[in-house]
Amino acid sequence: MTDNALWDMYLGAIIECQVEGRTRCLRGPNAEPLPAGAPVFVLTAYNPGGVDRAETANQADERVLEAELSSSGVTFWPALGHSPDGSWSEPGVAVAKLDRAGACALGGRYGQLAVYELTDEQVHVVRCNDAEIVRSAARKK
Repeated sequence: MTDNALWDMYLGAIIECQVEGRTRCLRGPNAEPLPAGAPVFVLTAYNPGGVDRAETANQADERVLEAELSSSGVTFWPALGHSPDGSWSEPGVAVAKLDRAGACALGGRYGQLAVYELTDEQVHVVRCNDAEIVRSAARKK
C-alpha cells in the first residue's frame, strides 16, 4: 500500500469513544461534540508500524499505554477506530489535554505511524515521526 493510500484509509475511519458509559461518535456521519475542549487526540498501541500482530501482544501494550496515561494525570476515554464497512477496527484511547508534539511522541513510543487530532470541526491525520498533518477532513463526514 502506498503512503497516500494508507493516509487516505486512516482519514476514512469512524472514531468512537466511551464517555460516562455511552458510546459517543467523534468522527463520522453522526459525529457528536468532543468530550473535552479541542484538541482531542486518538491513538492506539495496537499493530505497531501498521503490521498485524497477536491480540495478546496488542492488548498488553494497550494496557501499558493506558497505565502510562493514568499515571500522567491526563483525561482519556476508551476509543475505537474502524472502517465504515466494519472490515477493520482497532481499540485505542481518546486523550484530552495533550499538544500535538506530545501526542505524536506518545504514539511514536508505541510504534504508531500516526495519531488523530480532532478539533471541533476537523479531523487531522498527524504523522508521528515529524508531527505533520498529512490528511484533514470534516469531523462529521
